[in-house]
Amino acid sequence: MTDRELIRLLRAGDGNALNIIADKYYDDIYRFCLYLTANAAESYDITQEVFLRFMKYMASYTHRNLKGYLLIIARNLCHDYFYRMKRERRICLFDSEPGIQRDGGRYAGDSSALGNHRDYADPNISENTELENAELRYLLHDVLNRLPRDQQEVIILRIGEELKFKEIAEILGCSQSTVKSRYRLAITKLRKEMTDNEN
Repeated sequence: MTDRELIRLLRAGDGNALNIIADKYYDDIYRFCLYLTANAAESYDITQEVFLRFMKYMASYTHRNLKGYLLIIARNLCHDYFYRMKRERRICLFDSEPGIQRDGGRYAGDSSALGNHRDYADPNISENTELENAELRYLLHDVLNRLPRDQQEVIILRIGEELKFKEIAEILGCSQSTVKSRYRLAITKLRKEMTDNEN
């Protein structure tokens, strides 16, 4: 069933259509949020909120690319999360409350949260392989985290979600040339970081 057909059913009051859409795109949205926030619990909450927002504003949906539209919502919610965390950190620093550390807790950048979502546990993967995957995710996120956020988003959408530059431009609200420029800069920096890590 196509996305257009699912939207039509959803607007006709078929509640099962939303379940199909969620089943189809949940993993993609969750993975995108996890890459951006590095926080499994927050990514789960944000992903749930994405589909709630989609339902709330579904009447005004006019996009041709449903996955792209959901990623736009996810990106906006992730930005809200970063803004909220930034404000909370400022408040904590201002209040100087005992027991609260500037970099403590499961904030963005806490790479230990990567891969902790139980839906991604595969019983067929050996313990050693799981450890290697976790180390790889940690290294990847650590390297990505050194990029400016606008370049991170392009890399995640291009490589992680395998979207075209045109689709990425629509999601980020900028031109294709800007997206390609950010991508080239990010790839150059990533190559340098990976080379430096090998030395």
